[in-house]
Amino acid sequence: MKTVNNYKHSQNPFEKISEQMNALFRDFGDFLTAQAGTFEKEVRAAARETIAPRGKFIRPILVFAAAHAAPEKGESLIRRAAIVELTHLSTLIHDDVIDGAQSRRNAETANRKYGAKPAILLGDAIFAHTMGLAVEENDVDTSRRTALCVKTICEGEIRQTLADKSVRVTRDRYYEIAFGKTAALFSLACALGAKSVAGIDGWIEAAEEAGKRLGIAYQIYDDLCDWFMSEKDAGKTLGTDLVSGKQTFPLIALFETMDAPRADVFAKNLSSQNPEEIIKMMKSSGVEKICAEEMERRIGLAERALGKFPGTADKLLEFCAAMRELALG
Repeated sequence: MKTVNNYKHSQNPFEKISEQMNALFRDFGDFLTAQAGTFEKEVRAAARETIAPRGKFIRPILVFAAAHAAPEKGESLIRRAAIVELTHLSTLIHDDVIDGAQSRRNAETANRKYGAKPAILLGDAIFAHTMGLAVEENDVDTSRRTALCVKTICEGEIRQTLADKSVRVTRDRYYEIAFGKTAALFSLACALGAKSVAGIDGWIEAAEEAGKRLGIAYQIYDDLCDWFMSEKDAGKTLGTDLVSGKQTFPLIALFETMDAPRADVFAKNLSSQNPEEIIKMMKSSGVEKICAEEMERRIGLAERALGKFPGTADKLLEFCAAMRELALG
């Protein structure tokens, strides 16, 4: 099994962290499942299919990891983890419509099963329900953070969709996109978890910063999967980035190995390029290594942000270590 480094591990290196949180995840699974029952009966089946506990639960792990030092881990923490996961699930529904994806987590997408319009509305309904959960926290800061995160995610997708696909994307522009697509939610997860730990100045901000760094690293990994992982291993439709003209990090890394005029022409004609030929070029140009190095840099920045909080940051540091073990197939 190939990874983004030289180690050999499973595709879910986060499992060893979640197993240490079994009690929290039992309560979380029950809470998450119960949310489907709050929808009208005509919507309930579709909501249940979407909300049903499965997947790596990366974002809830971040919530619980950031709350590791909290003396009590009750319903409020479970609710905050659900806020983050339901926000994530809503974005997946919308992403699948935008990308025309047919499968995710080895199951039909809502887009495939119900069509684009019902799928979009389902995502909207779950978004709205998530905001209701945030209000139940009776904490203006939690509601504000959640609303801002949802706004950032939606704006990020709009900006990427409306961008001129013929213009070569720079690294800085990519990082802005990656923040909206992934890092904003990682950052929210860490912040909402860290809020459970009282009396440690700067912990929320440090956890939030670490989440941002880890989110960008994870988006680079997700981009790599779209190019180098099989659909069977990924459990979802792949190759949608090239079809939609999205310039993800592996492509940007490939452009950086070319002279500027050639890279500009390549980007302008991206939609007409042969994917297999692009993959060959990526492999011969060391693109995987470039991506792995940037992931490592981002993980290192997350560890630096957490380094001033020994004990409190232990579980998030374990998460950083697990990021290095992500498999590519």
